[in-house]
Amino acid sequence: MTSPFDRQAACPSCGAPITFRFAGAAAQVCKHCNFVVARTDRNLVAVGRMADLVDIPSPLQLGGTGRWSGGEPFAVDGRVQLDRASAPGAPWQEFFITFPMSGKWCWVASAQGRWYSTSEVPLPPELPPIHALRAGQQINLGTYGVWTVAEVGQRRVISGEGEMPAVAAPGVPTGYADIAAPNGAFGTIDYGDGRNIPPKLYLGRQIDPAVMVLDSGAPVEAAKADVTSVACPNCGGNLPLVTPGQTERIVCRYCGMASDLDQGALRALGPAPKPPIEPFIPLGAEGNLRGNRVICIGFTIRGCTVEGERYRWREYLLYAGPRVGYLWLMEEDGAWWLVTPIPPGEVAVSGGAAMFRQQHYNWKQSVRAETEYVVGEFYWKVEIGEAVQATEYEGPGGKVSVEQTPKEVTYSFCERLSAGDIGAAFGIKPPAASLMAGGENGGCTQGCGTLIVIVVILFILLIVFSDCGSGGGGGGVFIGGPSFGGGK
Repeated sequence: MTSPFDRQAACPSCGAPITFRFAGAAAQVCKHCNFVVARTDRNLVAVGRMADLVDIPSPLQLGGTGRWSGGEPFAVDGRVQLDRASAPGAPWQEFFITFPMSGKWCWVASAQGRWYSTSEVPLPPELPPIHALRAGQQINLGTYGVWTVAEVGQRRVISGEGEMPAVAAPGVPTGYADIAAPNGAFGTIDYGDGRNIPPKLYLGRQIDPAVMVLDSGAPVEAAKADVTSVACPNCGGNLPLVTPGQTERIVCRYCGMASDLDQGALRALGPAPKPPIEPFIPLGAEGNLRGNRVICIGFTIRGCTVEGERYRWREYLLYAGPRVGYLWLMEEDGAWWLVTPIPPGEVAVSGGAAMFRQQHYNWKQSVRAETEYVVGEFYWKVEIGEAVQATEYEGPGGKVSVEQTPKEVTYSFCERLSAGDIGAAFGIKPPAASLMAGGENGGCTQGCGTLIVIVVILFILLIVFSDCGSGGGGGGVFIGGPSFGGGK
């Protein structure tokens, strides 16, 4: 059955019939030749050929129908897959959702367990030029208010299917800036190619996927992929794969080979130095942390240099399921922190302070944090030597962490955990206070000098107290415990 908005014509590339079902659609991918076909006032124009679709799991499928918040009917009329021009091979996808009764539409996308919906809105009178933007900057979009720039870069359309309101020619880099505001507001400034493709502004917010009720009865949430495995292309080792739809890079736990995940197989990139210590929480270990079922999938050691001295800490990447996404555990000198990502729009940094949930956090420190070792699977193309400017703000309940590069900024909230929390979460012996802070030979760095002083003082006190008293009995002082590999 057709609708009153049908537009039919022959594909200018292969001659096959093309029907535009939705009035707001300006382009379509031909099912027969895979060319993007744009609709003009007079005819159809072939824009460029799409690559084959990448298998990215999603509960949304082309042609699917349902009701938004149980009310207005919607249809999944198109899908587009994109990747960053500076980091190809890690595509994401967005779905073109149409509302036939009202003629409205939106884009829906999911990333790292979060879902977003955006719609095109008129451009403000003044749009800041892309070359003037930096991650973490606040920009005023007139009547749309003040937004925080979360990421600036270039992206390319690589593949797609069905209809869409507009789309750049496949493979053409276009500039973009992802922006965020309080209360889950999210948007993208699409700067086009600077020549033929004009800028567009898309605004919306983070959504609960439950607002989309599919007629099929299937739940809408991030696809739950069973833990599978892939073979290391270097040593053949069997590597569990927890998040195949989101993982971009895997570093073999056996030989240290770094590989990118490509269509379910690993493509070797080169060897990476293996961490000098074994993770205290083994890769693949499952547990329950703060009510979330988690699995440890990655381990890194990072460090910074302050006044000529090297300080190191360890970090564990946890996957907490499709609705929560990723969490981190960070350990430094026996102190453990749970690190939870914060949407960029929820934090406002000004001068030497940060505001989060209407609470004030004071500047504590800022360092250049560098990645020294990695092992496991990661949701970005992690590299040895990659660096960010890491700034901490301390206040009620913990710390606000800001990690920034010229093109991207991420925010996290850090809450203290006890050794007992870690042990109980993963069903392992609680970690004792660490005597090792990293280094290839397991040498001490931050905190070890203080620990040695404490040991010496307590040893002297023990001798003094043993000479006092009326004889008999004895006492002892226990400091620290066995060294271990921990961290975020």
